[in-house]
Amino acid sequence: MIEVRPHAPQTRSEPVPESPAPVAESPESSSRPPCPAPADFRAEVATYDRMAEHAIWEGPRYRMHYRVLGQGPPLILVPGIAATYRGYALMLNRLASQFRTVIFDYPGDHPDDGAKLGRITHDHIVDDLFGLIEHLNIGRAFLTGLSFGSTVVFRALHREPRRFPKAVVQGAFAHRRFSRAERMALSLGRHLPGQSSRLPWREQILAYNSKSHFPSIIEDRWPYYLEQNGLTPIAALAHRLDLVTRLDLRPILPEIRNPVLLLQGNEDRIVVRRYFDELNAALPAAEGVIMPLVGHQPHYTHAEALAQVTADWLLPCAPEGCPNEPKPAAGT
Repeated sequence: MIEVRPHAPQTRSEPVPESPAPVAESPESSSRPPCPAPADFRAEVATYDRMAEHAIWEGPRYRMHYRVLGQGPPLILVPGIAATYRGYALMLNRLASQFRTVIFDYPGDHPDDGAKLGRITHDHIVDDLFGLIEHLNIGRAFLTGLSFGSTVVFRALHREPRRFPKAVVQGAFAHRRFSRAERMALSLGRHLPGQSSRLPWREQILAYNSKSHFPSIIEDRWPYYLEQNGLTPIAALAHRLDLVTRLDLRPILPEIRNPVLLLQGNEDRIVVRRYFDELNAALPAAEGVIMPLVGHQPHYTHAEALAQVTADWLLPCAPEGCPNEPKPAAGT
């Protein structure tokens, strides 16, 4: 269903399959193959670790770990605020069949990366994205950013629009509101040692925000998500959250004229619908897709579908059809 707003970008509500489900057979459905079983997420991570190239770029602010997998047009994935590359492995494995995928770690994610977090601004993170692009000898590239990563994507699009033909963002925002209590918690968090797994009430908060979006058929992914989320160093997480509290990209949005696909989980409790609506209204060339029954972590819960919609939008089929699309029968 497509909802067209006057003088505004398009928004459509698109179903995203989350698990195989029995359906009543019809002449059409009886000829289709059954839905595959969900992928083994840990096995997909092992495959990614085996196939991807892992390297380090000695950047001006920190030693940036990055990984490259696949062949084709470059696609750089800018990750969320508290994640490891492993959380995106299934999505990247699927995208690597059509793209040369690149993912990188943020400053402070590794204890030996040399990052001086107090001196690193949001603009510096964007600078380092461009530094990595130059290091890899990439000319033009597609961008995809998830949650916090979307803010890096927006700044990059604004800075060098000709370099990026299209971008996809999910759970995106240009500005976030924080209460005084949240700001005080962030201030204290900067001084806590260790990883975010040590934070009080972390699992309860994550469960409230996201656990219901992990259906029983993929319930094994929930403990893995908790494990990977807990590996982010507290100081690095507090640093990025602090950057968000002082970030407001709303003034530059009307100047970003690149085509941008906005993906929003309709059940997202972390980045709620109003942020999507704000972006959809302000970005001149945005197309919005609302994903029913999806929360803030589709790279875990709907990774294959997320990869598919990303690839289809960045590299649409020619008017004569997709190479693997069955040809219509004669006379139809």
